[in-house]
Amino acid sequence: MDFGLHLVRHDRYTVVEVRGELDLVSRDRFEETMLDVVETGQALIVDMHDVTFCDSTGLNAVVGANRRAAGAGVPLVLVALTERVRRIFHITAVDRFIPVYDSLEEAVGALPSATH
Repeated sequence: MDFGLHLVRHDRYTVVEVRGELDLVSRDRFEETMLDVVETGQALIVDMHDVTFCDSTGLNAVVGANRRAAGAGVPLVLVALTERVRRIFHITAVDRFIPVYDSLEEAVGALPSATH
């Protein structure tokens, strides 16, 4: 599956839909897209239901974007991690400091009220 990104902008948040493999080849584009959303000040929801693989570079892109988002006071959450990807986030304990939700509806509902 080819790597792809699709942005869906809403009034209160932006969803970055990710497809394919998060690795060395896709990391820069993925991270730049997340950072561009952070710069808008909108909450960032990263929908990963079509991510088939995530290595340490993909994981580091998420961590880096989260660091920038936290510094800017912008919520960043992850949605719909596949079991394979969820395991990586769990083993590395990234899921302890970046919220992970099963559905988009759950993630939107959990956003701070200031973004509603």
